[in-house]
Formats: sequence, C-alpha cells, structure tokens
Amino acid sequence: TLSVAYGSTKKLLRQVSSECGAQLDEVVVEFPLPDEGPVLDALSNALRPETKLVVLDAVPSNAPFVLPLEEAVALCRKQSPDAFVIIDGAHALGGLPLNLRRPLADAFVTNCHKWFCGPKGSALLHIREEHQSWLHPLSISHGFGSDTASGFYWTGLSDFTSWLALDSVLEFWDVAGFDSQRIYSQYMAINAAEMLTDAWGTDVGVPLHLIGPMALVELPAIPALGSGSGMSYEQAEIVQNALYRRKIEVPVKALSGRLYVRISAHIYNHIEEYEVLRDAVLEL
Repeated sequence: TLSVAYGSTKKLLRQVSSECGAQLDEVVVEFPLPDEGPVLDALSNALRPETKLVVLDAVPSNAPFVLPLEEAVALCRKQSPDAFVIIDGAHALGGLPLNLRRPLADAFVTNCHKWFCGPKGSALLHIREEHQSWLHPLSISHGFGSDTASGFYWTGLSDFTSWLALDSVLEFWDVAGFDSQRIYSQYMAINAAEMLTDAWGTDVGVPLHLIGPMALVELPAIPALGSGSGMSYEQAEIVQNALYRRKIEVPVKALSGRLYVRISAHIYNHIEEYEVLRDAVLEL
C-alpha cells in the first residue's frame, strides 16, 4: 500500500499482517511530487512475484493526487500476477470518471457520502465475477448463500435508511449534472490552488494534471513556527487549530518536512471562500 494511504486502512493491514505472519510493504511517496513517475517507480520496486495483496488509493485522502490507476494496476499484473488488487476509491465517486463495466482491479470500494452527496453509511463494493464465490462479508446472516449481493445486503440488524435515500441523490444528480459537478470541482480546486500559490509564493504539492477535487498547497513561512525545515504533525496541528479559531475548516498536513493545506472543492464552493483562507494564512 502507499505510505499516504488512509490511516485506518494502514492500521487494518498491520493488524491482519501480524495475525497471519505476512510482510507489509509501504510504497513511500515524497512531496512535492514532480509527476506520477516516482510513485509508479516506487510501486514497481515494492512489488514481488510472491505479493498476495495490493491496496491502491485512487486519490489518497491525506495527500491528494490522482493515482494513474491503469498504469499502477498494469504494474501489479505484470510483477505480481497472483496478487489480489483492491482500489480504495473513497474519493472516486464524483471525484473521478468511473467505468465499472470495465473494472481495472479485482475489487473496488467507494463511499457515497463524499462527492456523491449521499448519507453516511452508504457505500459501494464492486467485485470481479471470478472472485465472488469466495469473498464473503465479515458477518454471516440471512442473506448469505443466495448470491453475493444478498450476502452483503442483509447482515443482521443493518439500517438500510442511508441506502434507500440514494434514489433521491441520483434524482438530484440527474438534474444538477453529475459530470458537470466533477468538472467544476476539479476546475475550482486548480483555480484556488493557483491563486493561493501566487499569493503565498509557494507551490502545489503535485502537478496540476494530477489534481482532482482536492489539492495540496504548500504554506508560506509562518513566523510563530520559527524558521527551518522539518515541519511535523505538531506544527501542522498548531496552524490547523489557529485557522479553525478563525472559523476556517481546512486540514493542514506535514509531508516530507513541509506544511500543506488540503483544499477541497464542490459545486457549492466559490473562489471568494479560498480568498478568506489566503488572507487568514498571511495574517498568522
């Protein structure tokens, strides 16, 4: 998996590895990222013929960039042909163009409560047909044994309310335009990132063609933190809390010794909101 994979996913993989005696390898991603080459090279170096499982983030949450999935999965197939490849697409539904009729990986999982604007507790799991006979839910209940979907639908006392609401979400996107939302969100994220870098005299953490609906923007030097490199989680928390007190909700990330803000964009965002962030940072 990637070093910037979601924290709880990494903890799960560590726990499972310790239980079964497997070796967990993390592909280290350094920032700023000049292009997709270093990520693909690091992945290639980590893959081995005996690799059994690969988890790829379509868009890592902690350090967002659009992973070139076709190239990444092709590397897995070539160098680790027996590996089961999972795409963690938490930010993919509504953030990236998707085509599950031509699945790249063995399994793809996403959720509906982010860019899709569905309620929490609604998600999507796609499993290639050749794996459906042996992949089972953690909880075996009444739906198990009928077909794969039923086994996952009915697991005890699950509350289906969030799933039932998805029809209304789909109706909304039929009117609003789902592809238009994705294009606008990417445009706004890039536009805001360029405005911030111009004002702060910094740069984006990844090239523009790897930006989806979220962007990493390096922060300028902040006098209260002192000078020098090697910024860490503690300094990131100081800045994030200072911005929160100004009623600005934005994650601040420490990556490769530098501080970045992770901005997000959706159809309800406009450039003036990012200008508030711009001015607040300059006042710190």
